[in-house]
Amino acid sequence: KFDGGFPWNNEGNGTVLRKVAPLSMWSDGNAVFIDMDVPGIVLADLDVSVENGKLTIHGQRKAAERSSEYLHEERFFGEFERTVVLNEWVDPSSIEATLRDGVLHLKLSKKAEAQRQKVAINYCDGSDAQQVETSK
Repeated sequence: KFDGGFPWNNEGNGTVLRKVAPLSMWSDGNAVFIDMDVPGIVLADLDVSVENGKLTIHGQRKAAERSSEYLHEERFFGEFERTVVLNEWVDPSSIEATLRDGVLHLKLSKKAEAQRQKVAINYCDGSDAQQVETSK
């Protein structure tokens, strides 16, 4: 039996395992970015939370009321939840979330102490030490 539709289900051998929303994750060195497809979901039906080192995205897409039965239905309606384990260097208080054009955009900044910092190198040629900035 068909239950739900692309892209919301992970299916194995025709059996629906769970409903998930697809996402992409990447980093620029200072932050991790997550884009999650959530078409048809309004802001009031979407929740993002952080607890015990885990980022959880929960949402619900409500079905429109119809006066007749569907002849064919592949669209997903109902709840979904996705949890991502955060690295210890993510600053939970800095998470930014934006819903735009059916995509949830998240930015998870690194804690200040975890970000790359430039280190000055002292140079000594035998006479006296001086501080030199490096280009890296």
